[in-house]
Amino acid sequence: MNVLFIGNSHTYLHYMPLMVVELVNAEGGDVTLSIEQCTGEVASLERHWNTQTTRNMISAKQWDYVVLQERSGGPLEARDSFEIHARLLDGEIKKQGCHTIFYMTWANKSRPETQSTLADAYRQIARELDAKLAPVGLAWKRVYQLDPALNLHHRDGRHANPVGAYLTALVFYSVLFDTSPEGLPGKLFIKGKQRVNLDKERALFLQKIAYETVSDLVFSV
Repeated sequence: MNVLFIGNSHTYLHYMPLMVVELVNAEGGDVTLSIEQCTGEVASLERHWNTQTTRNMISAKQWDYVVLQERSGGPLEARDSFEIHARLLDGEIKKQGCHTIFYMTWANKSRPETQSTLADAYRQIARELDAKLAPVGLAWKRVYQLDPALNLHHRDGRHANPVGAYLTALVFYSVLFDTSPEGLPGKLFIKGKQRVNLDKERALFLQKIAYETVSDLVFSV
């Protein structure tokens, strides 16, 4: 399976896409996951659309999926731009015979009430374009509801810490393979360093949340 991630720091921090690869490798099945990234700091979908490098990447390979991640404030502050450029990029993806996955991000830690607006924006565009949706923000919301003491945010309150990135990777695993990540490792080594170090109980909690959130979304979109 070949997957291209288009986004910004919410995609690349803590090697999140490579976490998905490591989860697939640990599962030990017949699928090999190959990922590439086209990311930039604070990059919006509008910026990606206006960057030839991004459009060249979309056409460079027969991707199975192309993941689109808007900047975290985009659907809140510039929803029209988010929708317009989501449609444009999805059109380029469809021209290649590929499928789009929208990456729903999470609310700023100081503004948890904005998660419903983010979720609504991503749900609507995914439904309109008949695309898949990775409901990462909803998985984060569920974790905070069930275990408020478990922190997923970086100290800046915007980005993910390694545990948040791990939960994000679990959601993508669930979406890409339509199966539960339960039982996969909670300790991941990437580029020679341990990036995640969770005990089995905590890892299983996050794995269940990821799959339950993805499964619930199938019936609600």
